[in-house]
Amino acid sequence: ARSFLVALKSAESRADWYSNEAEVNIRLHQRISRSESLEFDSPTMLKYQTPPKAVETVFCRDSNVEAEECGIRGFDPEVVNVPYSDLSVGQSTMGEYSGRGIFAKTDIPKGRAIGMEKSWLSYFIYPSAHSIIMELYHWADDHWTDENEDDEEDYVEEVFESVSAVVGFSEGYGFWSSLLGRSHSTVDSGLMMFCNHGCNGTYNLCVDGANDSEASVDPNQPPESLSSTWGSAFSPAFERNLRQALISGDKTNRDIKKGEEILCNYLEFIGRASDWEADVRGLQGQCAGTELGEISFYEREKQQA
Repeated sequence: ARSFLVALKSAESRADWYSNEAEVNIRLHQRISRSESLEFDSPTMLKYQTPPKAVETVFCRDSNVEAEECGIRGFDPEVVNVPYSDLSVGQSTMGEYSGRGIFAKTDIPKGRAIGMEKSWLSYFIYPSAHSIIMELYHWADDHWTDENEDDEEDYVEEVFESVSAVVGFSEGYGFWSSLLGRSHSTVDSGLMMFCNHGCNGTYNLCVDGANDSEASVDPNQPPESLSSTWGSAFSPAFERNLRQALISGDKTNRDIKKGEEILCNYLEFIGRASDWEADVRGLQGQCAGTELGEISFYEREKQQA
């Protein structure tokens, strides 16, 4: 079989590379000359987005390759998973405005993963859809004034309420990243979406070695990992495991007792350097009880409307 290499001018081009089938069809329709035969279509493009397993295997077997992503291929068979059936949802213990939380229905030992059997079902809002959602959101927010005519005001209000629900869902229950070149969102589709932040380092589910908290980090100094180019250079191992890189890796950092709330480290969910200061200060305010979280704020706004 023939192999070839596609070179992109910048990391942002990854967002176009991961266009969906409909977007590829539209661009083909707009750009290809009617006088020339078509030897490329959207199904072909979708095949190129994910390299074959054989290419990944050869890449990671190369003794000259020291790729971090080669260590995240598939789930670690030595890590025991705690299924969703061992969890329950209830009122969080993290404060009046913390909303729902998840709790252990049985004792959970240290070093366990949680909900891996459902993690692949996460919602992914890809860069193109994400940009359209945010464009509509900001447009409606900017145009929602008392000076609008009644019909126009009703339309703007309808757009704002519809889109703000999606934005609130992706911000409150998920996290944003730029691994695909431009901003995109990932939201867990199961109970783990209700995992609250453990203030002052009280989280019990996190990546190995995590010891920071919203109180200990510098809001003005994003970590190097947010400014790194990891994923911008082509790696078949990374391309084949993008979803796993976004939704897996956390384990319990201590024993969790039956009935105890499972708490995450929201610092891990900050996926862009540009969001670091605002998100850290937001967590500080929420932990101090002076600021509402995204979901609590959205639900209160709906009640007052």
